[in-house]
Parts: sequence; C-alpha cells; structure tokens
Amino acid sequence: MRMDIKELEKWLETPEGSSWLEAHKKGLLDKNAELLEKVTKGNAENKTLNERIMNLESDLHKEQGQLKEVLLSRPLAEKLKQKGVFEVLIPELSKTIAETYGLQLANGNAAGKVTDNGKETVLNLDQVIEHWAKLDQSKDCFKPQDVKTQSTSPDFKGGNAAVDPEWAAMRKGAGLPEKE
Repeated sequence: MRMDIKELEKWLETPEGSSWLEAHKKGLLDKNAELLEKVTKGNAENKTLNERIMNLESDLHKEQGQLKEVLLSRPLAEKLKQKGVFEVLIPELSKTIAETYGLQLANGNAAGKVTDNGKETVLNLDQVIEHWAKLDQSKDCFKPQDVKTQSTSPDFKGGNAAVDPEWAAMRKGAGLPEKE
C-alpha cells in the first residue's frame, strides 16, 4: 500500500504507527549510542597517542640538540680556539660559520658546503675553518702573536710593557687605541 505524506503523518499519530515508529527509533538510537561510544573511545585513544607522539618528538629534538652540540658545536668552537680566534667571539662566530657553510652532521662528522664559480664543494670541518680563515671578514677575529705597547700607568717602569694581546687586538679591531 502506498501512502502520501499526509496519510503517513496521520498514520504515525495512531497507536499502531506510533509503536512502529518507536520500535524503529529505538534501534537507531541504540546504534547511535554504540557508535558514539566507539568514537569517544577512539578520540581518547587518539589523544593519548598524540600526547605520546608529542613527548617522543620533544625527546628526539632534545637528543638531536645534544648530539649536534657534541658532534658539531663543540668541535667547531674548539677548532676556532686552536686557530687563535678570540674566545669571546667564538660563540657568535660558531653560529655564523655554521649558517654560512650549512654545517650538518654527515656520518657522525661535521660537513659544510661552499660554492665557488657555481660549483658546490663539500668540506669537512677543518676545511671549512681554513676556508673561513682566508676571508677578509675573519682577519679581525684572530689573536695577534705578540702585542706590546707603552703604558702611562704608575706601575710602568719605562720601555715597552706587555699588554694582554687579546685585549689589545680587540681594541685595535674596534678602532680604539691598544691601551686605555
């Protein structure tokens, strides 16, 4: 039997139609509640998994930072110190050199790149420092071998007095007289 919409609405208001509707409605509501419970459990599991992933990613970033410090930053700073770079300049120079040469860890060793005449060359850490040391911008970063100057202090006994070479060279590099 076929009913139009008006007849269906009237039939649903009857006891027979109302009980039929309730029977079908209950099944749908039960299924809805079951699915909603599964979604809620799934969301809770996803939240827990997402928190674990975030913690693991955080731990990984920390470990990578420590590894980079041990295998890249410290060796770079030590090699700059051995090369005779002013120690106060080493932290900033290390960052600049690392960025300029794109220093990265490759097989547990620091490696950087330099481009000359359009050709890219991979350099190990020693080669990077040698390349950087040849640049004009690096010349004011090195400690002089022996700097002497006259002093006007009361302790001065005449002649040339040795002045802290690092201090004198830094002042000279800044355009200041070597002594205060």
